[in-house]
Amino acid sequence: METKFNEQLQPKKRRLLRPGWQDKLPIKPILVAALAVVLLTVLVLINRPTATALSSPELDVIRSAGILRIGVDTDLEGMYQNGKGYEKAVAQQLATLIFGNTEGLSLIEVDRYTAPWRMNDGELDLVLMSMDAFKQDGYDRSTVPFFTDRCVILAYGPFDTLAGKTIAVLQGTPSEKLLKKYVEASAPELTIHPAADYYSMRVMLRAGTVDGLCLPETVAMGFHESRTKILSYDVGAIPYYAIAKKDSVLLDLTSELFYDWQLDGTFRDWAREYGVEWGANG
Repeated sequence: METKFNEQLQPKKRRLLRPGWQDKLPIKPILVAALAVVLLTVLVLINRPTATALSSPELDVIRSAGILRIGVDTDLEGMYQNGKGYEKAVAQQLATLIFGNTEGLSLIEVDRYTAPWRMNDGELDLVLMSMDAFKQDGYDRSTVPFFTDRCVILAYGPFDTLAGKTIAVLQGTPSEKLLKKYVEASAPELTIHPAADYYSMRVMLRAGTVDGLCLPETVAMGFHESRTKILSYDVGAIPYYAIAKKDSVLLDLTSELFYDWQLDGTFRDWAREYGVEWGANG
């Protein structure tokens, strides 16, 4: 028989959660923490695409072929001369990342004239040089430069001013664009003399046809003779990029690595090793 006394002795069922438990939870901090985790994950996926890039079908093809073909600009002081230089260092790092070593790396010497058609013919996977991009459609450059070169004036004597001077510059190059902007902003009395090639520019200077040459500093160092002077007018800076076919995963990979190497000082170390000045944006 059930009595009030017995009823009181019955084991009470404990509630797992008290009424109103949800009202006491720190909902706002939890949501903020979750949002932070999501944002961090997105940022990692956006800014750190290395793992995805390295497992791409494009790099699988390169690995299967066993060769990474990188075009390097020739005759530039510190960039790539006599089998060594800044561009070679970059290329070796890329090969090591892709293959695990540099055995599959092939450095192919090119210039601004031969690089586009050699890539179009399938002879190159990537080019390292001082060009914004190839004129042909279907090519693009890394979003981050691997070097920034000062644009300087090379002459037989120092100038107090560029007013009234005639300066030769290679036609259709970043140097010409910078010089035109410099003339518009700072030296309206300077005359620009476009040249077809570097050899013609050297002949003009020696013949006295022009007063000086506007060149990237890495080029001017190679042109420099005992009687010439490199004049540090603030003409501007020329970025050096990696160039490949548009939408190539190599561009994403190089952009990320260039950014990392700028932050950790790798580029600055290479600049000191190869005797070239580190640019303001490089």
